Amino acid sequence: MLCAPMATKSQSKALFKSIVAPSPPKTFKKALPVQSPLSGRISPIVNIPNALFSQGMYGDGVAIEPSGYQLFAPYAGIVTALPETAHCITLVAKNGLRFYIQLGMNSHTMMGEGFKRIAKVGQQYKAGDVLLEFDLIKMRRRLDSTLSAFTVQNPQNLSAIQGHYYQAIATKDVAMTLYI
Repeated sequence: MLCAPMATKSQSKALFKSIVAPSPPKTFKKALPVQSPLSGRISPIVNIPNALFSQGMYGDGVAIEPSGYQLFAPYAGIVTALPETAHCITLVAKNGLRFYIQLGMNSHTMMGEGFKRIAKVGQQYKAGDVLLEFDLIKMRRRLDSTLSAFTVQNPQNLSAIQGHYYQAIATKDVAMTLYI
């Protein structure tokens, strides 16, 4: 029977120290809590069944399984894009962060049916303003997934993004914290 040679006491101590020695935590200038734009269950973005979102092509953020019928502004800013189909919206916050929210996967195929535009492109809004309304029952009947994406499209301006994974109430609970 062959056995590995025993490590010396000093080798064991050095190995153990390298395994358990904590690395210093990152320091951040500022933490920005971002309210959830939708009521529903928040989960990691990798859960979205679309590679463009799960692999970060639309930015980094969280997935939300909606349970309500309204999409709210998570931050004060301006609407920069809102297609006629109203299935998604792009917002730029006053601090320069660009948020993208898409309701359901492949919701563009609904051709706007079940979506109601409240906001307009170029419109300024306050955090908590209603931007869109949607028919969740129609979405559930017509789409493979109602899992919605809530991403920051310019995460290179951030040090880190922390998602908060729980059942959230729109405008009341934090969906993610952005660290600058």
